[in-house]
Amino acid sequence: MLFSLVGCAAAIELFLYANAFELTGATFCYGLVLLSIVVFLFWLNFRKRTSPKPKWLKILTNFILVVVSAIFLFYVVGIAMWYK
Repeated sequence: MLFSLVGCAAAIELFLYANAFELTGATFCYGLVLLSIVVFLFWLNFRKRTSPKPKWLKILTNFILVVVSAIFLFYVVGIAMWYK
């Protein structure tokens, strides 16, 4: 749970610092770290557990995953718009 919340906050901060609509070398570095956070949160959510998660925790972690995935998609769209 804590990793999901920290990952969501880190993804938001990285998106704000990445400045995806103005392409620089640092933009790609921030994007790589953002992608790493997305992959880590997906792994964290879908790994095998010995005991099932409570319903409220499933809902919260899935919501965080949707938010982080949307942030990454906005980043990718910003990069794609720069190349257009």
